[in-house]
Amino acid sequence: MDNLKELLAMKLPVFSQWSWMPEPASAYAGEFDSLFFFLMWTGLGLFLLVIVPMFWFMAKYRRKNENQKALTQKDHNHLAETLWTFLPMIYLAVCFVWGFLGFLNVYSIPANAKELRVIGQKWNWTIQYPEEGISVSGQGAVVGVPIDTNIRLTMSSQDVIHSFFLPNFRIKQDVLPGRYSTLWFRADKEGEFPILCTEYCGDYHSNMLAKLKVMSKDNYKAWVENLKNANNSLAPKDLGAKLYQSKACVTCHTTDGAPRIGPTFKGLYGSTTELANGSKMKVDDTFIKEHILTPTKTPIKGYPPVMPAFQGQLSEVEINGLIEFIKSFK
Repeated sequence: MDNLKELLAMKLPVFSQWSWMPEPASAYAGEFDSLFFFLMWTGLGLFLLVIVPMFWFMAKYRRKNENQKALTQKDHNHLAETLWTFLPMIYLAVCFVWGFLGFLNVYSIPANAKELRVIGQKWNWTIQYPEEGISVSGQGAVVGVPIDTNIRLTMSSQDVIHSFFLPNFRIKQDVLPGRYSTLWFRADKEGEFPILCTEYCGDYHSNMLAKLKVMSKDNYKAWVENLKNANNSLAPKDLGAKLYQSKACVTCHTTDGAPRIGPTFKGLYGSTTELANGSKMKVDDTFIKEHILTPTKTPIKGYPPVMPAFQGQLSEVEINGLIEFIKSFK
């Protein structure tokens, strides 16, 4: 994904003559929009209902001379007091019931929902499909889902607070380290829709982009099969190059010797690196594998310990591919 350029080319925002909201694409997005516009237009109407008469009375009954006195005084009007007491109560009750029903709809997850596990980490999303045995991750990752299917998101963070936002679906939920949060949706339109992080999570927060691809159920099955077979035909180095992009290694590691958040891959393999505790280790296959899976066990001196752990996220074939890719930059 060319980040912002491609993001804007998708369906955010969608401007039209009557609405500036992103195009609704979920079962309950339309309900949220209806409530939003009800609140906005009734709020505007109430504002004018109060402000316009106020200025009119200020002009009409302004003090015209220093000795002017009121000819009559009315301290009670039962009809007016009844109206301004009960009409706002009815209005607020309507708003509360409407909003509460929408809240229940979002947080009452259907029992038959298909589960996706979402992991937020600097600076990409990893989406695991327990039923299919696949996962996608990296900046610009494509998250496929079938249309008209209830999807449950079980989310957690590997490092700091993130926030998972699907603007076209009107859902957003903080993703926290150390606990799980949940959401659900049912896409009712095919297409590609942006996934954003709306909680500032570090230097490359703006690159934490992905897209949700809603497809027919037949196309979804084909997409899953293609994903399962995608890596089998690649040479180890090519697979490593692919993972370098999809797992967002490119965010922190260069291949040309330039410094970044993590050490460059150029000349890394076979060198001796100093750890944060002062010990020195040779960068070989074993060190690279252990550092990829559990980087906190071997923090490298001079670099912040922000690398996410990939334990349980990479197969042995994929780890070998990354090792061969790193090894190629001598």
